[in-house]
Amino acid sequence: MNALLQKILFLFFCLPIFFFPLSTAAAGISGGIFILLYIISGYWKKSREITARPWFVPLTLLILWTLLGTLWSKASLHDTWIAISRLGYFFFAYAGTTLPWNGSRFRMIPVLFLAGLLLNWIVGLCQWVGVWPWHPLVPMLGPVGYANHIFLSMTLTMALLWIAYDIRDKVLIPRWANAILAGAFLLQLGMGAGRTGQLLFVILMPLAVWVLFKGQWRYWALGGIVLAIIGMGMSPIVQHRAQEGLQNLKVIGKGDYDTSWGLRVLMAQGALYMGVQHPILGVGTGNYANEMAQLQKNHILPSLPYPLIMSQPQNSYLIELAMLGIPGLLLFVWSLWAVTAPAWRLRATPEGWFVLVYMAVFITGSFSDTLIWGYANVFSLAILAALPIPLVRNRLYDATPTDNRFT
Repeated sequence: MNALLQKILFLFFCLPIFFFPLSTAAAGISGGIFILLYIISGYWKKSREITARPWFVPLTLLILWTLLGTLWSKASLHDTWIAISRLGYFFFAYAGTTLPWNGSRFRMIPVLFLAGLLLNWIVGLCQWVGVWPWHPLVPMLGPVGYANHIFLSMTLTMALLWIAYDIRDKVLIPRWANAILAGAFLLQLGMGAGRTGQLLFVILMPLAVWVLFKGQWRYWALGGIVLAIIGMGMSPIVQHRAQEGLQNLKVIGKGDYDTSWGLRVLMAQGALYMGVQHPILGVGTGNYANEMAQLQKNHILPSLPYPLIMSQPQNSYLIELAMLGIPGLLLFVWSLWAVTAPAWRLRATPEGWFVLVYMAVFITGSFSDTLIWGYANVFSLAILAALPIPLVRNRLYDATPTDNRFT
């Protein structure tokens, strides 16, 4: 394959990362073009390299166990398809593993990632100032642009975690440019309604700073984060959403589950009940919604004042437990660990850090959202799993910081 076609192949492999905050359709189209180019390229002939990846065994077993789960499921064809369709995106993990990676091709991923978020930030700014009346601002969500507010908040936190690394090592852009991006993304995060991403920022950013920086720089950075958290807490949208969440929790004790957090608690209770009753096989692939309806019909769980189809419990771990039992949950956790552990060991490299911060957001965010079913979330997971961080035959970067002022 000549050099130009090889670059185009890599571009379409990475383009979904750019499009996720902007257009799911465009992400899907670019992914489809990659599949066609991949077939033509012949890189699939190097499939033996896939088995060397730490995630190969658990991920493959998870896919097979999910497919087997359709045998004892009573779900409709539609619900079954929803449950298994996202697994198809792991084709990009397998295919991407066989590609000839190098440093410049890796850098394409964070560059496109930040570019997509920046373009969406500009759209959000136009919403905020009323430039595009045909795409009005939704006050309760904030200036989120084209992105889903929950997805965007977590993605902004990931971007800020990456920027912390790039400020230290200057891998992509100068520090002044990183500082501008950090301010812009932090502002959008604080003006949005995505409580999950905001909470992950509070939890993960101090940990990231502690890992990245040494000496006095660590404490200066931690002080800056404290100020950022205080500033975020002053946002009217953040205050409203926090008060709303606390109010949701209060009314749950009175038996009112008809709130955002109330529904999450109800769905989690249902998933745990299914896991306890069917610990080995679960209720079957895609059968969560059907079982929830039966539990409410039989008064095992509280009913709601209106029909609500709950296809998943807003928790990646609980959906695996409910549908596929303890084996499914263990395979899922094993798969995540197999991607995360090599990234942690190589956290001093750009590849390792980028994958590590994504996995940190994915793993923690999965407690409040079913990210394993999220289109952009699982697609991104597949793409990043393909990065060659576990294979250190040829190191592409020096694993030490390039600027000792931060040590």
